[in-house]
Amino acid sequence: MTYAVMQTGLEPPSAEQLKDTFQAVPGLTAMDVNTLGRDAYGVLVKGFERERASAMQSALAAQGVETEVVEDTVLTELPPPRQLTKVDFTPEALGMYDLMGRIVSLEWKDIVVIAAGRTRLTEFTRDLVNKVVTRPAGRHFELKAVTEPLTKETQKDHLLLEIITSGAAVRYHAVADRPEAHLLFHCLGDQQEKDSAVNLARFVQEMAKCAPGAVLNHGAYYMCEQCNPAFYYPSQTAFYREITWLLWMISSGRVQQ
Repeated sequence: MTYAVMQTGLEPPSAEQLKDTFQAVPGLTAMDVNTLGRDAYGVLVKGFERERASAMQSALAAQGVETEVVEDTVLTELPPPRQLTKVDFTPEALGMYDLMGRIVSLEWKDIVVIAAGRTRLTEFTRDLVNKVVTRPAGRHFELKAVTEPLTKETQKDHLLLEIITSGAAVRYHAVADRPEAHLLFHCLGDQQEKDSAVNLARFVQEMAKCAPGAVLNHGAYYMCEQCNPAFYYPSQTAFYREITWLLWMISSGRVQQ
């Protein structure tokens, strides 16, 4: 059995508090703040043995940070994403178009989490490259020009949007600064701009007004407050851990919808 240490308040521990905490936990050092601490958003750590999780809870309590230790199995596993392509805002529901142009209505009351923010994603691209290879030709060798696929791994910052429904039954997803997301923001009408971060912030603001019962992650909250149009998460894991934490906060009654 493995355990997670869950933040129970809305304000996350500071980097300095995490650094001091890791120093007090057997098997961890202050340097772990650069790895484990980077993903510590709501779900501060996962996969710990009970003894280590309890030691971390005690160390955080000494820093004035209240947490709870829970089994990893109680945390909600996010379902596979469904791509958001084109939507309409109506008083009753968010109308979503599928690839066949059919509309599926998502009632505003069924939306429990709206999450948005900027983070770094790993991408893979395939290019065709020309190269010269040496091949046997009878008793000799010959040079031959060939074209081969080459896969490149790159990391690039992107804007993410996630909409989670009741019971985490369905998850809608968009990478808001990719070309295909341009259609998503047509619902903004005259408010649509060339800047993807501005469009995402306005989209989230409209959604939050229509679904007042939805819980917002830090990124969506700051977009609605107009103080940060693209809140940055240090890792993709941090972004999705915060969503898992929000679902746990809702299910445990710590956050009321």
